Amino acid sequence: MPSIRDRNLQLILAAASEEFAHHGFAAARVDDIAARAGLPRANVFYYFRNKRLLYAAVLDLVMEPLLRAARSLVPDAHPEQALPRYFKAKAEVARRHPGAVRVWLKEMLHGARQLPSERAELLQQSARQTLACLAQWMDRGLIVRTAPEHLLLFLWSTSLATFRFGMAPGSSGQIKPTHASTQAQADLLLRSLRPEPWPLGRIA
Repeated sequence: MPSIRDRNLQLILAAASEEFAHHGFAAARVDDIAARAGLPRANVFYYFRNKRLLYAAVLDLVMEPLLRAARSLVPDAHPEQALPRYFKAKAEVARRHPGAVRVWLKEMLHGARQLPSERAELLQQSARQTLACLAQWMDRGLIVRTAPEHLLLFLWSTSLATFRFGMAPGSSGQIKPTHASTQAQADLLLRSLRPEPWPLGRIA
């Protein structure tokens, strides 16, 4: 059973995710976040000294698991196994924190202006490591040669954006981050990247 602190933090972060997603950082109000969480305004400031720190905590709900997911993209791994693992990890983020994912995507689209500098450096370091991995996979003939930067941007954006904003063609519902939808995205990517036929990986 979660402690009172953990429960309050969950309520505040969930409420803040929705308020920031709907109104953006500047327009979101702490009073509205507290009301959505069902807690006094003072409780929000007890856990987060100001709105900027609360916003950073919402971004961390997405950033921390994304950084962990990116660690599966290493030169020694084969893309057949590594890329499906990466997509599965990102789909789990979208499933667990849908509001925070919307906040994250909007923040990235606006140039990550509110991302704390230390977080921005971690993100840049992860990007450099992933770019090096993609380049080595290309050099070894494991994936087709293309601009690594463009491929990285695609990897970053495609699954989160699809699960948050995508609509399945011919359907009336939003694409959900299920095992099947995640596998479908991974398979499509693998088909487009493999230089020669090699068996598609399956998510365990």
